[in-house]
Amino acid sequence: MVKLKKPIDYVDDLRSSSNIETSHLGETLYDRYCEWTRSLRLKDMLEFVRKIQDNREKIGIAQFFGKFRAYSFEEFVYRLIQSEVEVPRTLGLYWGEKCLVWKDSDKEYGMEIDILIGKKLNRFIKPVVVVDAKVELDASRLKTALASFLILKRHNPKVKCFLVYMIGEVHPLLVKLTEPWIDGIYQFNEEKDETVIFVKSVQAAIKQF
Repeated sequence: MVKLKKPIDYVDDLRSSSNIETSHLGETLYDRYCEWTRSLRLKDMLEFVRKIQDNREKIGIAQFFGKFRAYSFEEFVYRLIQSEVEVPRTLGLYWGEKCLVWKDSDKEYGMEIDILIGKKLNRFIKPVVVVDAKVELDASRLKTALASFLILKRHNPKVKCFLVYMIGEVHPLLVKLTEPWIDGIYQFNEEKDETVIFVKSVQAAIKQF
């Protein structure tokens, strides 16, 4: 994992605050973080994220709050794959690294994707499976994910691209229209828990390679 700042780092920042209330919040979040990383239950992770959201004023600036929440969801998806998907020894599981999307003689370009399964090639990953994880999925974020996947598939047509999200804020018809280019879209929340089918889809995708 190469995230410069991971969720536990955000938690530790809060725990070490000189403000008593902020420090107490950090301790509460630490307990919740330990709980969901041990159990890997969606319910526990959602409670952790909800605690972050409910205390956004104590946590601070919007960018800090947004990344804290987003990275927490990414880590859950990463750990879920790590625990439940059998990744061949010839491949690796990566979080927040760049995958190769263009190579021409001495020129190459990489694009950061949330979670990757693939082979490490010098600075980049050659992916077989990629996952984009979004806390909130609206039309703009869906189009951004779609654009990334199209760029990936242009360089590597066999790569399997999955999108997972927590909160849906996009018209179902627009989601339907992206199906030819996105290999699977799954929702992770209390009303619609598609973690099991997501894991099965990732496992099936890996078997094709």
